[in-house]
Amino acid sequence: MAINVITVSSNIGKDCVQRWTPAGKAVASFSLPVRQGYGEHEKTSWVICKMFGAKAEKLPEHLKKGTKVTVIGEFVMEEWTDQNGSKRSAPVIIVNQLDFGGNQAGGQKPQTQQAPARNEPPMDFDYDVPF
Repeated sequence: MAINVITVSSNIGKDCVQRWTPAGKAVASFSLPVRQGYGEHEKTSWVICKMFGAKAEKLPEHLKKGTKVTVIGEFVMEEWTDQNGSKRSAPVIIVNQLDFGGNQAGGQKPQTQQAPARNEPPMDFDYDVPF
């Protein structure tokens, strides 16, 4: 048995696009950049994310270019034949869960962390050691 779960957290590359299947089911799609490597060997690939049904009906108004999201879903390779008869494929994440992160394009301020409390002994602590 294989488990196929992928998690990607990044900023959306283009505004979300909504389409409808012939059966009337909503399909929302957007792209996320995925980086691999580091330094001069760093490479960015784009992954298409798709969500279906009732959730996909409301997504486009919230998913604009630059919105930070974390998606969890199933990784698949979509395959099709183009107009020239060539076989094509693209990496796709079928999104099961979508969480919004801080919208970096919107300029939200980062949250500040509160300094940890000091670990001081209680006031009635007895420093006299009986031995």
